Amino acid sequence: MNTDFKSLFFIFFIFTGLIKAQTPPVVDTSDVVMKMVIAANYKCDSAAVNLKNKNTKEANKLYKQATKEYKIATKTNPALYASWYRLGLVQTQTKDFKDAIISFDKALSIDTSRYEVYRARGIAQLGLEKGKEAMADFNTAIDKNYDDVEAFYQRGILKENPRDPQPAIADYSRAIEINPNYKNAYIKRGIIYYNVVKDYVLALADFNKVLELDPDNNEVYLWRGKTKYSGGDYKGAEKDLSRYLDMEPENVEALLIRGANRININDNTGAIKDLDLVIKLDSKNFFAYMNRGTAKGAIKDFKGALADLDKSIALKFDFSSSYINRALVRYVSGDKKGACADLAKADGLNNAKAPALIEQYCQGRGY
Repeated sequence: MNTDFKSLFFIFFIFTGLIKAQTPPVVDTSDVVMKMVIAANYKCDSAAVNLKNKNTKEANKLYKQATKEYKIATKTNPALYASWYRLGLVQTQTKDFKDAIISFDKALSIDTSRYEVYRARGIAQLGLEKGKEAMADFNTAIDKNYDDVEAFYQRGILKENPRDPQPAIADYSRAIEINPNYKNAYIKRGIIYYNVVKDYVLALADFNKVLELDPDNNEVYLWRGKTKYSGGDYKGAEKDLSRYLDMEPENVEALLIRGANRININDNTGAIKDLDLVIKLDSKNFFAYMNRGTAKGAIKDFKGALADLDKSIALKFDFSSSYINRALVRYVSGDKKGACADLAKADGLNNAKAPALIEQYCQGRGY
């Protein structure tokens, strides 16, 4: 076979389909990218576990790796919703809120029907203190899915207002209705009942539920202890506050409240011990001086009591209860004139107890 014939023979086989040109195999990029996203998801889950165990260094390392993989996924297949959504979530977790919003916007450009991305973008908007934009996103998430427990919870946070607590309570209550074990909503609602509504029965019910769900939640023992103290359950308050202080022995707020609580259960020595530590940690805490002075007065250390109450008034001259307490110490130590002068000052500061005490100890205002 000569050369020309061989060439014609080869051309013949190409055109008849007996010899085919080799093409690279077709790769499904969506499948490859999804595997990449799933692998990055595992890293985020592992990072969350490390955060829970307070291993911040390892958690940050895993979040960094996941972010890199999500970014590769978005470049490989820019039309895949999951890549952009998960990238936005990890950016939110690492407080890169500005880039998170960009990622969520990309996800929404692919699929506007997904309620979870509106809620996630709302959380990122909150991170940038864009309350109006966050509210719009939470509203949209709820419109698309009335059972989005996290959207109700996040909107509740945004609605918190001491002048009108009911909208936030309503959202937290809806979150609890959707998921009766959603402990964060109980905590938030309980705090509003305690701080704003002053309904200690409802607050106590919420904190009890949290501790039923999470018996090791130490912060809630503090909240429940404060609630019991405010509601007059001093023995219950002592137990909860002591439980909290076993884990956080130098927490000024807990020590201060337990010190005051111990005065109410006639453990004045224990109260003084707590308040000594408060003053060591916070030397300008006028409330600690006032209560320590009260406890010292109860054990008839009148000199020490007056020194503490003088200090409390020097630190905050317009706190009427300090004058009331100093008046009582002065009265029992024999200084009626000084006691009545203090009661007059408390009355001038509109202390509700002062008028009755003036009548009782000073024969009326004209003493």
